[in-house]
Amino acid sequence: MTPYDVIVIGSGPAGCSAAVTCVKNGLDVLMVTDATDRQHDAPDSMADALESIHPGVSSLLKKIGIAGAEVPAIRASYSGIYAGDNYTPLGEDEEGVWQGMHIDRSVFDHQLLHQAGDAGVKMIVNEKVENFIAENNKVTGISTSTRDLFGGYIIDATGKKGLAGRKLNFKRKYYSPPLLCSTGMSGCSETFPLDRHAAHFIAAGKGWTWLAPHPPEYCAWTRLSMSGDKSTAPPNELHAYPVFGKIKFANMRWRLFRPLCTEGLLLCGDAAGILDPAAGQGIFNALLSGKIAAEAIVTCLQEPAYASFHLARYDHWFVDQFELKVQQLRQYYQDHGIHIFH
Repeated sequence: MTPYDVIVIGSGPAGCSAAVTCVKNGLDVLMVTDATDRQHDAPDSMADALESIHPGVSSLLKKIGIAGAEVPAIRASYSGIYAGDNYTPLGEDEEGVWQGMHIDRSVFDHQLLHQAGDAGVKMIVNEKVENFIAENNKVTGISTSTRDLFGGYIIDATGKKGLAGRKLNFKRKYYSPPLLCSTGMSGCSETFPLDRHAAHFIAAGKGWTWLAPHPPEYCAWTRLSMSGDKSTAPPNELHAYPVFGKIKFANMRWRLFRPLCTEGLLLCGDAAGILDPAAGQGIFNALLSGKIAAEAIVTCLQEPAYASFHLARYDHWFVDQFELKVQQLRQYYQDHGIHIFH
């Protein structure tokens, strides 16, 4: 069977960005995902957890070729962030004040999936990748529960699952102690004591709280703490309001797989490296790394004799960006009196 030029595993922001970028450069692309293909235009509940995204996401989506994917998912917006009593606007340009957005992530991901299909990405949905196929130390394909699939290059965009890194026994480099992140949705009324039209970052010694009001009735929240503090209680600012839906937990220890690519395989987004949400640009960075990984593959196929050089350059770019954000986040925590490091 003639292999695809590229197989992308995962259909989140990194995967869709990579797949669409490859297609727009004339490559034959297959996306394999355990997501379903149903259209998801609205949340199942107004109490679904929200995720905050940077204003630059909209501009980056346009550059990738999936403009407007965020629009159906927007539930509220904000033009600045309070950190304690200090308010910092997001910025402005000739088009006006920048707006951050609180989005329903499930709606956003499904919109990305459908726009990728419209762009010409071939898909196998609702199917789990179980392993990788290698020949002469080169990754040449993947195995699912029902078939083997082969491609010139494989992109792992499986997010926190980190499928390729785990299956191929890549090493992990850690940059922080164990950290636990919890997210939920609480009620919010006119008696809510904080500005309901801004986001709020609240430092708390060995952790922090992020409040994302969704007027008039809800407030999404995220808490980060040292591992071991698996509290199911909402933040103090919301203790008087009911919690809607389930509280979700995630391991957000800062970590990076090494290597990030090998012959025939590239990792991008959270499948390559993870920082906690205080970095503030998780979706933006996933989209950007997917785009850069895809462009690296395009260049590898154009200049196969220099493929190793182009893969090394992608690896170097991702590590540089990641470690720069580690430094910035450490400084941000220090400035706000957050002590998660010994």
